[in-house]
Amino acid sequence: MREKIKTFIWDLDNTLYKFDDNQIRLWHEGVVNYMQSKNINITLDEGIEIAHKGWIDHRDSNHYFIKEHDLCKHETHVGMFAHVDHNMITPCNKTPDMMTEMKKHHHVILTYATRDWAHRVLEHTGLSDFFQPDCILGAEDYNFEDKAHSPRGILTALDKIGGNADEVLFVEDTLPNLITAKQHADVKTAYLHHNRPINDNEMGDIDICVQDTPELLKWFKEIPST
Repeated sequence: MREKIKTFIWDLDNTLYKFDDNQIRLWHEGVVNYMQSKNINITLDEGIEIAHKGWIDHRDSNHYFIKEHDLCKHETHVGMFAHVDHNMITPCNKTPDMMTEMKKHHHVILTYATRDWAHRVLEHTGLSDFFQPDCILGAEDYNFEDKAHSPRGILTALDKIGGNADEVLFVEDTLPNLITAKQHADVKTAYLHHNRPINDNEMGDIDICVQDTPELLKWFKEIPST
């Protein structure tokens, strides 16, 4: 399979770098700071608790704020990233060197974060040279539709590259996103488990299961040149 892959479609957060507990807290702080900028009267600790619950229940730190305060979901999603500092991220030092060995492959970002956030993160992590600007797709590029429930994101990415799905590997740390992409676009899928428990009954739509991006690249860099 790996010899056929010409394009990697990458998720961004917790994929091209790894979340840690401190980063998650700082992310939630950014959400609270945004809510306070919208004149929502809430303490930092209270807000972090609400943001964390949204993250756990819906993988969306904004969820309960939007529901409680009747905020525009799209406006909130874009606005909160101005309050999140990309410098909180610890880059994976192995990844840029390993990506350099794979420059013959095409690399695309498909993130549910915003395009601006993706550019900031890629610059901070030393990965911006591997992605052409028009191949960095944020949520605003596919109508803010959740990758777990809608194929619009993966279909937008495929349209952008004009590529054959058989030549694409979609790399994610979120299993439902991969399952939706597989079922609607039939791309190859790579799941980064980050040492989380794996339920074999959920792996039917997954082609590759590895711990993280360096492990995936270590395998793929052995592809013979064509």
